[in-house]
Amino acid sequence: MSFGLRPRDDVEIRTPRLVLRPLTFADVPALFDAIDASRQFLERWLPWAEAVRAHGDLRVFIDRCQRRNAAGEAHRGIFEPDGRMAGHISLEDAVPARRAAELGYWVRQDRAGRGFTTEAARALLAWGFRNLDLHRVTAYADVGNDSSEKVLVKCGFSREGVLRHRVHDGAQWRDHAIFGLLEGELREA
Repeated sequence: MSFGLRPRDDVEIRTPRLVLRPLTFADVPALFDAIDASRQFLERWLPWAEAVRAHGDLRVFIDRCQRRNAAGEAHRGIFEPDGRMAGHISLEDAVPARRAAELGYWVRQDRAGRGFTTEAARALLAWGFRNLDLHRVTAYADVGNDSSEKVLVKCGFSREGVLRHRVHDGAQWRDHAIFGLLEGELREA
């Protein structure tokens, strides 16, 4: 599912404080630690996190990310320069005919509030517009997840509406705000 340009799936993206790079199986312990350190937060906003209870679950996740990277998407671990894992970010669900993708991300709670998510999102979006020939990126945020909405607005996304009862998390239906970013709208700072 790649776009006009075929990006290398092993590309690292560097920012002043972060390294965005593809995950490897050697990252399983760091990824598990990042999820475990933020479990309550992640399970509230990302119901899939509840299913991650063992390193083997993450090997499946990393394998999926590697296959999707090879197909032209962009799944990257967010790492600090000292190698500590801060989270994960992706441009996925690519629709080549529309030159569109979806942005997804999470950052461990003990790294929240430092601007890491915004910095990582800006870097991956800039890379995606250049290397994946994107025209539009969509992102979803749970209604009530103000932190996520702030990240998207800082990057230049426009809130386009609310999708009522978009996800059932096993206990309740949740509404998602939908955001869109067009080529040329990315705010660098």
